[in-house]
This record gives sequence, C-alpha cells and structure tokens, in this order.
Amino acid sequence: MAPGKRVRLTADVRRAQLVAEATALIARIGYHRFSIKALSEATGLTRAGVLHHVGSKEQLLLDVLALRDERDTEGIDPTMPTREILDRIVRRNIEQPEIVRLYTVLAAEALDPAHPAHAYFADRLHTGTTLFTELLGDHETAVEIYAFMDGIQLNWLRDPTIDIWHQWTRFANRLFNTE
Repeated sequence: MAPGKRVRLTADVRRAQLVAEATALIARIGYHRFSIKALSEATGLTRAGVLHHVGSKEQLLLDVLALRDERDTEGIDPTMPTREILDRIVRRNIEQPEIVRLYTVLAAEALDPAHPAHAYFADRLHTGTTLFTELLGDHETAVEIYAFMDGIQLNWLRDPTIDIWHQWTRFANRLFNTE
C-alpha cells in the first residue's frame, strides 16, 4: 500500500475502531480533556469523518460505556455461584487495567451533575447494587462489596504493586466465611 493511502473500512468496523481508540484516550486523559480532534489525529481521520461515524462527543462517551458494559457481562452466567461470579469480575478487571482506568476516571468526573455520564453512573450504581443484592440476599453486603471493588481498583491504579487478587481473596474469604 502506498504511504498515506488509507484503507476504507466498513462503517461498523470504523465505528468499532473509533470507540476502541476513544476508550484508550479517555482512560489516559479523562473525558474533559478528550476531544474529537485528538481522536481524529489518533485515527488518521478528519474531525468531520469522526463525527460522521460517532455523531457527537457525548454519544461517543455513551458508546464507550456501552462497550465496557458489554465486556462486563462476558463469561458471566447468573446461575453460577455468587462467589464464582464475583471472582470472575475481579479477574476480568485485573486483565483489563485500561478499562478499569477508564471507568474510574469517568466515574469521578461524572460526580458533576452536568457531566454527560452522570445519570449513567447513578443508574449503574443502583443496578449494580440491586444485582449484588439479588445474588447475595443482603443489600448491606452488596453495598460493601461494591465499595470494596471500587476502592481496591482505585488504589491499584495509583499503586500497581497492589495485588488485587490477594486483597480480593482475603476480603471475600472473610465475607463468605471461607477463611
């Protein structure tokens, strides 16, 4: 292929490429510093070309979050034992630090009610604790697990020497009385 010549991708493939690149950029610099211009430079498209495929910066953010949600449910079967489900969630997050960083940065930014993902994160907290409550039969324990997972992930991003699996196992063994 000649230098500077672009490969024409189908709309679905191009959109997936843009969402993947936006995921990486937002994880690294946050949504507020992220721009369509930065995405266009990273992908070799014009700003107009990017907007043609993604609609808007706000819609792209929602697509990034939808991709994370889709990844969250991969390999999880609600009929599995609760501890196994939780162990799989922790293992999956350990394997995708960029996605954990993305989620953590966006969750913090979205504390601002004016943020385009504010409602998404409020709903996600409610949905997550409701799901954990259904799995565990106890709302207080569900909130505790949710808080532990958010906290250990945040600290792991600050200090990658933290062994999340070890910390999770200690916490879960105490929680499920399996020490």
